[in-house]
Amino acid sequence: MFNNNDAKELIRTYTSPPYDCPAALAERLYTARLIGRNENLVLHGGGNTSVKLTMIDLFDNPQEVLYVKGSGVDMGQIEPSGFVPMDLAGLQQLRQLGSMTDEAMANQLAQQKLAADAPAPSVEVLLHAFLPHKFIDHTHADVILALTNRENAVNAVNDALGPKVCVINYEHSGLPLARAAVDAWAANRDADAIVVLHHGIFTFADNAKIAYDRMIDCVARAEAWLCKNAAPEIKPSVPPCPDETCAAIAQAIRGSCAHDDTSGQRHRFYVDIRRNDALCAAAASPDAPLICKSGVLTPDHAIRTKNQYALIDHIPESDDGLTALVKETVGTFIADYRAYFDQHNTREDRTMLDPSPRVFLVAGAGLMALGETRKAARIAADIAEHTVITKQRFGLNGYMPVDASHVFEMEYWPFQLNKLQAPSPLPLAGQSALVTGAAGAIGMGVADRLIAAGACVAISDIDEKGLEKVHARLSEQYGPDGVESVAFDVTDPDSVNNGVMQATLKFGGLDIVVPNAGTAFVSRIEELTADDFNRVTAINLMGTFNTIKAAIPVFRRQNTGGNVVVISTKNVFDPGAAFGAYSASKAGAHQIARIGALELAELGVRVNMVNPDAVFGDADVPSKLWEMIGPDRMKARGLDPEGLKAYYRDRNLLKASVYPEHVGNAVVFFASNLTPTTGATLPVDGGVAAAFPR
Repeated sequence: MFNNNDAKELIRTYTSPPYDCPAALAERLYTARLIGRNENLVLHGGGNTSVKLTMIDLFDNPQEVLYVKGSGVDMGQIEPSGFVPMDLAGLQQLRQLGSMTDEAMANQLAQQKLAADAPAPSVEVLLHAFLPHKFIDHTHADVILALTNRENAVNAVNDALGPKVCVINYEHSGLPLARAAVDAWAANRDADAIVVLHHGIFTFADNAKIAYDRMIDCVARAEAWLCKNAAPEIKPSVPPCPDETCAAIAQAIRGSCAHDDTSGQRHRFYVDIRRNDALCAAAASPDAPLICKSGVLTPDHAIRTKNQYALIDHIPESDDGLTALVKETVGTFIADYRAYFDQHNTREDRTMLDPSPRVFLVAGAGLMALGETRKAARIAADIAEHTVITKQRFGLNGYMPVDASHVFEMEYWPFQLNKLQAPSPLPLAGQSALVTGAAGAIGMGVADRLIAAGACVAISDIDEKGLEKVHARLSEQYGPDGVESVAFDVTDPDSVNNGVMQATLKFGGLDIVVPNAGTAFVSRIEELTADDFNRVTAINLMGTFNTIKAAIPVFRRQNTGGNVVVISTKNVFDPGAAFGAYSASKAGAHQIARIGALELAELGVRVNMVNPDAVFGDADVPSKLWEMIGPDRMKARGLDPEGLKAYYRDRNLLKASVYPEHVGNAVVFFASNLTPTTGATLPVDGGVAAAFPR
């Protein structure tokens, strides 16, 4: 809520160097953030705000300037640069026009910008310009949409909000909506708010606090009115499914929605899973089909969620039954979307968007939302969660969504589509990876290169403290969406299965699996105990086996191929004395990977091996293997740490140091499917002739 002390402090900050904002813009910034941080008002760049100022131009003449929120800018975090300065007089002249094409509007808005590097202005900029008030706030508040998406909505709004609120029918954003809004206000100049059916609410005043307070007051009154007729709480009719089942559903959904574009590029999705009580109750309720079919709360949401959701009303017991049901559900949705496109499309040059669903309601599992990035999936999930809960909370009896033709116009409107993030050109975009042994140098190097290539990575290790350090380092470099931590013990099949499940609950599935966890022990055979041999084998061989085995059901449910890249070693081909436990166990892991290449080809999964040598890491994240064997090797050769590194560098043909990122680059090569290769071994050792694959 509005706090005078907080407002004064923020205004003091932004009117001082280095910002030097006008006081009114700083005041605008404060209330915009208040609105943007309330997810019941706006979500992910929705809504908009503005302020009108008189500025001095380059010729020392006064100029009326409209600062309006940039399109898609998140008000919760908005900075002064998130507002677009525009020539107010130029914008107001556009009111004289009876109509304007999208191309003409885009051209006019670009011409009226007063800062070339400012973002594109909000699509509602003309409404902000035409109304005379200094401060204007616009939100898509859930309760306002619930109030307007019903029969007799005008009467409901008038009854709930009173005579000082104008009510207008839904109009296409841009010039039509701006003209309708200002005409409505001109007919009732005492009004301090405008409600647009199926769209949202605008409040305004010549003071930022008053405009904000009016917004909050209208929303509170709308909620109070709705609560008088609130629907009874929906109780779940089926018990929540276990994590394993939820993960399997997400994998099947992810696989069924993956598709190739016209260029042959594979598009995969991340899945954001929401399982709170309200969503589980809604997904299992008799109203679930109507919740899914009754459309978005406002057409603005369609670019994120599509107008309808897919429904999985039961969960088959078998994997085959589950994948068949999901595939059938997706196929039906796609057919319906194609019909929707054909019905409403009026332009031959328009290309249909991907017709697969973006939101699923799943009985027993809640809500699952898809996106080509984790951010896109989260946005879709947030919007869908608010939509489902709003419908559930205030009932579907008499619910009247906006006409599908209006939704289609907004879904395919270029100004809306510009808000969407362009597809990533990175080779592993949309893919999810799991890297074991990630608390060490090689594991971190592999994860680093996978993230840099566009993948999201679940890093795993039994060393939780070391894993935390690597997670922090990768998060700082790439952001939190790129990496997740899942600690498990590769020697324990149940622990591995649980870890793979947890990774898929975070991403929706897996495309790349990198068994890397390993250990070593230095001892000649005659001194090597069975316990030490078995301990090394349990990690290096059984850990690789357990990891590959746990991933196979995921690959099978997704049915979109994938890559397993085993981090092997040059010792498979060139073992060393007193290194029997390591070399033998790694050779076993290498062989199980080759068997995997034979067996998983039918799933389109490639299995390849990378053979590094002498990867030391750095002081912050060293190689755990060299921490174990380095002292012995240095002692045997009379070397210090730098001398040991030089020894291994100078023994290879290229006289090259091998770094963790080199191993990561080899993994990315295999995972990028640049060649039709499986069962191959790629040395990353600078050239050790005795270790050439054969």
